Amino acid sequence: MTCRVIVVLPSAMMVRNWLSTPLAGKLGHAQDLDVTVITPDPRDRVAVEEAGLAWHELARPRNSGSMARLRFMAGYLLHLALVNRFNVIAQFRGARERLKQSRAHRRLALRDGMPASPLFGWPAPRSRSIYRFIHSLYWKAWQRDGAVEALFDAQRPDLLVLGHIQTHFVTPYALAAQARGVPVLGLVGSWDQPTTKGPLVPFVSRYLVQGQGIANELTRYHGVAEDSIVRVGWVQFDRYSLPGFVPGRGQVLKDLGLASGMRYLLFGAYPERLGRHEPDLCRRIADMLKQVPDCVLVVRCHPLDREWEARFGVLASPRIVVLPPELEGLDRLAGQVRHAEMVLSSAGTILLDAVVLDTPAIGIAQEDETEPYYDRVARRYDMEHWASLIGSGGIPLARTDAELEQLILQTLADRARDAAGRCRLIESHLAPLDGKASDRIVDAIVRMAFETAGGQARAGAV
Repeated sequence: MTCRVIVVLPSAMMVRNWLSTPLAGKLGHAQDLDVTVITPDPRDRVAVEEAGLAWHELARPRNSGSMARLRFMAGYLLHLALVNRFNVIAQFRGARERLKQSRAHRRLALRDGMPASPLFGWPAPRSRSIYRFIHSLYWKAWQRDGAVEALFDAQRPDLLVLGHIQTHFVTPYALAAQARGVPVLGLVGSWDQPTTKGPLVPFVSRYLVQGQGIANELTRYHGVAEDSIVRVGWVQFDRYSLPGFVPGRGQVLKDLGLASGMRYLLFGAYPERLGRHEPDLCRRIADMLKQVPDCVLVVRCHPLDREWEARFGVLASPRIVVLPPELEGLDRLAGQVRHAEMVLSSAGTILLDAVVLDTPAIGIAQEDETEPYYDRVARRYDMEHWASLIGSGGIPLARTDAELEQLILQTLADRARDAAGRCRLIESHLAPLDGKASDRIVDAIVRMAFETAGGQARAGAV
């Protein structure tokens, strides 16, 4: 018996986590499984098919008629209203403080799809009855998509796998599955999503999460039953466990254009919305390093930063190496992180990569008094997902330039600094880290697909 599975990966980062790790290949080699992977970029097709999987393009309004585009946009605005209201009712600190940011910050957040306007909560943002009404309206059949319906009719899948369970782009697929009684397996796309991205898709019957902290948040904030949650680990960290995957120090220095005796700090940058302060910060860090002649700053631009050259290109110099964005090359990322003297970031996930690879990590949390209070980078560490992680230890925060310089010099003198804290952080938030997350995800997909297909076969026999 062959089971058919549709996997929806609605963002480039999720596609990277599947295609740049063993996950896609292992899923493609699963016995008696016919898998179609849906992504937004046609350029993914080659890699998907090389993994032994079929490819299909994500349904988007630009591929539809004018009425379909209007329907999509209306649904998108309702989705933003749901995100706003859910986050307000749950009293998530990040959502509350985003509405207090300056107009310039909120405008950038809106451009990136965040409901950073009180209009999305009008009227009565804390009203649970209004929230339930909008939720019911949003999940009606009017958000179904003709192309998605045709795909489901042609594929007749036994299981739908959603790589993101809090985004508008998966809604037509969830509705198509619900209309046909197809069970849904949902993955939490990233560790910050349960407390930032609003309500979950309502038709998910089993959830795959990276660690226990995320499982606790699904239960606490979203009412998900504990027995429907499976901890699988962090698939993007799987390859870090493979022998020979992390390049040696000599190769990394050569790729960076650095002499063999040089040391470097790695700065993980954000796009403009969250990293407007970062070019100036990088200049100041480079100035701090003038007293350490054998050490330079390497700026790793964010994979989704389209303005990176205008923002960081002017910094390139003998003291600052600027790396262009890349979604692929997890081996290069691992090597750059592993052999850095430390990793610095303004609350970026690259700090977790550093912890996993046992490299000192420093969180930029500056209280710049020239900025409005709620615009400051320090507020990010007040958000629920960061607050619990920082409380575990292992990532010291620098709230001033003086604190940052002190932490940099102390860490340069002792790379093992905070090693015990990094171990505690791994145990509380990142475990399991055994290189088998891909295996557990594939096993969960196979089990659920065959449970469904077996049940349908038995029902047909009766």
